[in-house]
Amino acid sequence: MSQHQLPASVHRASRALYAAALLAFAAAAAVVADQTRLTQQLHETYPQRSTDQIDMAQSSILTYLFALAALGAALFVGMARAGLRGRRWVRGAGTSAVVLGSVLAVYNFSQPHPLLMTLAGTAPCAVALAAVALLWTRESSAYFTSRRSVAA
Repeated sequence: MSQHQLPASVHRASRALYAAALLAFAAAAAVVADQTRLTQQLHETYPQRSTDQIDMAQSSILTYLFALAALGAALFVGMARAGLRGRRWVRGAGTSAVVLGSVLAVYNFSQPHPLLMTLAGTAPCAVALAAVALLWTRESSAYFTSRRSVAA
């Protein structure tokens, strides 16, 4: 099936997923830009900790946030491409990814991360949520259902 026959909702969902991937990269850039504030916040939150312990905590947090951004970006690009190819699993996988990403985003608000880092991490989830909602519209559902009967 050519891309011209795709429903508009699938096109919009794919564009939104590509935007979510770009926002995941922007979230990683926000982490880089706000590292100094992270160090300050960790010292304020844990004044009894040594500099080595703070450095180790900062390293762990940065690794965690960069891994989330990279995995999110890769997942969003993969989902966008799968949606354009009519892969039925993209709706369920996308829903699961958005739920997991949203849970992690809410969890991050309970952590001693600077607000900029935390807010930047929620933006890709919000856009991906909109994309997944588009994948579950009636128009998209009919497309993915018809793809199943074509593949059979």
